[in-house]
Amino acid sequence: MKLPERVATHITETSSFKVFSNNIPDSWIIREVTERDYGIDCYIELVNTKNQVTGELISIQLKGKQVISWTRENYFTFSGINISTTNYWNRFPTPVFICLVDVVSKEVFFCPVKSRIRQKYYDYAKQEKFSYRIEKRDKLELSNLKPFISSYFQEKQIRDLELNLTTFISHYQQYQDFVNANVGRDCFMGVEEEDRILYLKHFYNNLRFLCNFFDLGWDIEPLKEYFKRSQEYFGNDYPIYEQQMDEVVEKLDSKMKPILLKLKDHIVDKEKDYWMITDINLFNLMSNVNDNGELYSW
Repeated sequence: MKLPERVATHITETSSFKVFSNNIPDSWIIREVTERDYGIDCYIELVNTKNQVTGELISIQLKGKQVISWTRENYFTFSGINISTTNYWNRFPTPVFICLVDVVSKEVFFCPVKSRIRQKYYDYAKQEKFSYRIEKRDKLELSNLKPFISSYFQEKQIRDLELNLTTFISHYQQYQDFVNANVGRDCFMGVEEEDRILYLKHFYNNLRFLCNFFDLGWDIEPLKEYFKRSQEYFGNDYPIYEQQMDEVVEKLDSKMKPILLKLKDHIVDKEKDYWMITDINLFNLMSNVNDNGELYSW
């Protein structure tokens, strides 16, 4: 008697989904796609340590292999994806990750789509074919979820990063001027000018975003703490006094060069293709930053 046979690819797909499910927390919600497949197999909704549903969604494309054949440099190149699918992923409102599953070893490795596109933007701009390099070090596992979660938030904030890095670079000289003008004043004087306070907030928020994005360490208290402490010391006639203005501005100044050097690495090295095509002026400007975090044209 003849009966339908289940093809090997379908078995691998089912195995891949099981392995993937076992490598994420039970508390995370997997939302399977029921409509026609356009390159998204499922969504993950992150649940925090308090078991609160966060609304943080990740789009997943699962690819399974019985055994992954890693190169000597510990990466695997995944090709054969239609350029239309890559375009779709790049436009998708939620971050898309390719998750490569080794069915035999029961391991999962992830690749953030938009970041990979920017790193190989010359190939992507041709609109012919595009392959994804999946690194062995980018492993999704229950015992260490931080790399995956960090990669998700970086992927989610790519557009915000562009805004913040261009703001930082275009305001770099103004930031330096602001530092010079707001350090060493009479500590007992109140800050009267509202534009100085507004600029401080802008300066603070810009640097905080970049430090957090690039994991540079953000050890500066929230601005409200400086305002609160200032009024405790000197009264509430002014929102902030020069002593606390000086304190926070000096700390912001200490972050300037580390951020600039990180942005140079990001623009001139990591995303070289993307910035040479989309903003050659910015690329050339950052290429002139020396190892001491100085740009001679400023």
